[in-house]
Amino acid sequence: MRELEISFRSIPATLTYKLRQQVLWPDSPIERVMVPEDHQALHIGAFEEENLIGVGSFFFDLPSVRLRKLAVLPDKQGRGIGSNLIRFAANQPDLQKADYIWCDAREDAVAFYQRLGFSTEGEAFEKSGVSYVRARVELVPLSLKII
Repeated sequence: MRELEISFRSIPATLTYKLRQQVLWPDSPIERVMVPEDHQALHIGAFEEENLIGVGSFFFDLPSVRLRKLAVLPDKQGRGIGSNLIRFAANQPDLQKADYIWCDAREDAVAFYQRLGFSTEGEAFEKSGVSYVRARVELVPLSLKII
């Protein structure tokens, strides 16, 4: 298997929708993956050559930033794309103004976030039939783990 050459860059919200739907809610209409505040967020795309293979959206409410809709194509998962996307975003000037990133992590993805240094808070809860746990990582000092 050849080594993936992945690049990351800011993208418009509209480019996130198809991949969000494909990975997170494949049996739902595209509107399900749209967030009313998408126009205010920082959206990061992960590209293999020019193919979009991962997305993550960062919503600002300083001193925190909320990560939402992190999605990597299933056949590209497990290769560090999601974790490197979060690291790339954390190094963007706007995110460096924040104290921490938080998200509602799907319970089956908690280990992924913990490997990055996120800690969980509170009990699991359900949204739309999916179990989630609140997770956060401090950015001051930057505590995202290099794995």
